[in-house]
Amino acid sequence: MCGIAGIVNGRLAPEEMQMALARMQQAMLHRGPDDGGSRVFPDQQAGLCARRLAILDLENGNQPIANEDETVFAVLNGEIYNHQSLCRTLRAHGHRFRGHSDTEVVLHLYELDGMDFLDQLRGMFALAIYDTRRRRLVLARDGAGMKPLYVARTPQGFLFASEARALFASGLVQPEPDLSAMDVYLAAGFVPAKMSAFRGVDKLLPGQYMVVDSTGESGGQFWQIRFRPSDPKRGDADYAEELDALLTESVRAHLAADTPVGAFVSGGWDSSLTATLAAKAIGRDLKTFSVVFPDDGDADESRYSRQMARHLGTSHHEIEFRASLLPDLLPKLARHLEEPCSHLPTGVMWILASLGARHVKCVLSGEGADELFGGYERFRTNYPYVLRRFAPRALARALAAQCGPNVLRRGLRFFGAPEERIADAEILRVFTPFDKRLLLRPEFCADGADLQPVLICPELLRSCQDRLQRRLGFEQTKRLSENILFNTDKMSMAHSLEVRMPFLDRSVMEFALGLPSRLKVRRGREKVILSALARRHLPPEIAARRKQGLAYPLQVWSRPPLREFARELLLGSNGPFNSTFLEQHLPRGRPAARWLPVGCLVMLQGWWNEFIESRVQPGPEISSTAF
Repeated sequence: MCGIAGIVNGRLAPEEMQMALARMQQAMLHRGPDDGGSRVFPDQQAGLCARRLAILDLENGNQPIANEDETVFAVLNGEIYNHQSLCRTLRAHGHRFRGHSDTEVVLHLYELDGMDFLDQLRGMFALAIYDTRRRRLVLARDGAGMKPLYVARTPQGFLFASEARALFASGLVQPEPDLSAMDVYLAAGFVPAKMSAFRGVDKLLPGQYMVVDSTGESGGQFWQIRFRPSDPKRGDADYAEELDALLTESVRAHLAADTPVGAFVSGGWDSSLTATLAAKAIGRDLKTFSVVFPDDGDADESRYSRQMARHLGTSHHEIEFRASLLPDLLPKLARHLEEPCSHLPTGVMWILASLGARHVKCVLSGEGADELFGGYERFRTNYPYVLRRFAPRALARALAAQCGPNVLRRGLRFFGAPEERIADAEILRVFTPFDKRLLLRPEFCADGADLQPVLICPELLRSCQDRLQRRLGFEQTKRLSENILFNTDKMSMAHSLEVRMPFLDRSVMEFALGLPSRLKVRRGREKVILSALARRHLPPEIAARRKQGLAYPLQVWSRPPLREFARELLLGSNGPFNSTFLEQHLPRGRPAARWLPVGCLVMLQGWWNEFIESRVQPGPEISSTAF
C-alpha cells in the first residue's frame, strides 16, 4: 500500500520538478512511512514519486520500479492478489525480476500485453506507468473503486496523486471550492467521481484508465459493473457452494503478505465470515479488532465480536468510541478525508483504524457484502415503489415545490420522480434544491447537477432485470465506491493501515452480478445466500443475527455536547452557510427538526475550515507523528 504521484508534460526545470515531487511525496508520508522514492526524466519534463507501506517484498519493493533497461517505470497504490501467477507467466516469456513485488509484475505485464494488462489484474489499486519510449503516462483505478486517484491539469503540467493534498503540496494547484460539487454533496452526502470538491481537480472513476501523452488525453473503462442473466438450471445449493469456494479462495489470496495480517470483527456475518476463513487459513495467530460503544447499547455489538474472537481463538483487541470524541476528531477527519463526506461511521473508522495500526499493517474487512448481496433493511421494503405506481407524479412534484424544508418534501420528490433510477436516489436524498437555497449564502448557490451525477448510468440500467438489481447497481457504483470505500481508504491510510476486502475481489463481484435476486433478498430476509455460509461457518447465535450497521446514532448531533458544538461550529465560522437561517433551525435545548441532517453540514464546514478558509499552502511540513 502506498501513496503515488507524478507530473508529465511539465514546464518545470529539472530541479523544480524534483522539489515539487519531494513536496508531493512528503504530503503522503502517512500512506507510506517505510520508504519513499522519486524519478525525474529531465529530457521528457516528467517525474514519478511514491511513499511505501511495505507489506510485500520488504527488501526489493521500493518504488518507482523500473524494467530491465529502465525505459518503463511503475508506481502502485494497493495490492494485486494474483501477482504470483502472473509472474510465472511473465517468466515463461523471458521477463526477469529483481524481487517479488506486485508492482514489478504490473510493469512487466504492461510490457507484454500493452493496455490489455489491466483486464488481468485482480486486486485493489490505483497505478501509474510511465513509458519513456512512448512518452506516455498510463493511469488506472480498480473496478470496485477501493483506491482513489486524483488528477489536475495546469499550465505547468498534468498532475496525478493518491491524495488531493499532494497536488496542493506541489505548488501548482490551489484548493478552491467547486460549487457544483458542493451542490451534489448537499444532495447526496458525498462527492462522486469524476468530480472532486476542488475546482480543477478530478477523480478517476472505478474501472477507468487514462492515457496522457504529447497528443493529449484518451482512455475508457477496462471493467464495469453490469448484471447478467442467471442460469435457470442451477439450484440454490449450487450457488451457495460456489460462493463458499470463491470467498474461501479470495480470503486466502488476501492474506498474502510478508507482514502479519489482522481482521476487523463486528460480530455480524460479513466480518465474521472473513475472519473465520482467515483463521482457518493461518491458524490461531490472527489478531482481531473491534469497536465498543459504551454510551449506546443499541449500537454496541461487543458481545458478538467477543464471542467470535473466543470461537476463533484470536488475539482480540477492542477500543471505545464515544460521540463526545467527535469535536476533537473533526479537524483530523476533514484533513484526511480531503472532501466532505457524511458517511456516518467516519469517526468510528478513524478510531478502529488507529487500534489496528498499533498491531499490524494490514487487516481484512467484510466491506462490500451488503451492496453485493442486498444486506440493508431498506431492500426488504418495496411498498414505496408499489405506491409510486398509483401516485400522480405531476401533482407530487407540484406539492413538493410548495412544502417547506422537511421530510415530506423529500417524500413527495420520491413519488414525483419521473423514472425509477431517480427515485432510488431521491429516497436517500439529504437536501433538496429548495433546502440548499435556504442553507447557502447566495454566492455559493450553484443550482447545479443535484443528484444527476449519482444516478446509475444507462448501460448499467439496461443490464438490470428487476428492481433489486437496479437498486443494488446504485449502491455498488455510487454509495459504495464513492462514499463507503472512499471513507475506508482515507481513514485507514491516515494511520498507515491497509484494509483488504475479500468480498470485493473481482471473482466474488462477478459471481454476485450473475446471482438470482431471490438469493439476495427473499421473504423479508436480506443476504439469503450468505445465510447458508453463516450456518456452515459461524456459531449459531452469530448465524441467527440480523443486519446491524456500524454507525453511531443518527440523532447524535441533536444531543449535548454535540448539539452545542455543531451550533458553535456552524454559526461561529466563516463559510458557505446562511447563518441567519441556521440560527433559526439548528437544534437548541429541544429535539432537532427532523429534516435537518446536521452531521452533513458539520462535515462540510469542517472541510471548508481545513482547506478553503486556511488555504492550504504548498510544501507543508508534515512529521511522521502528526497523524
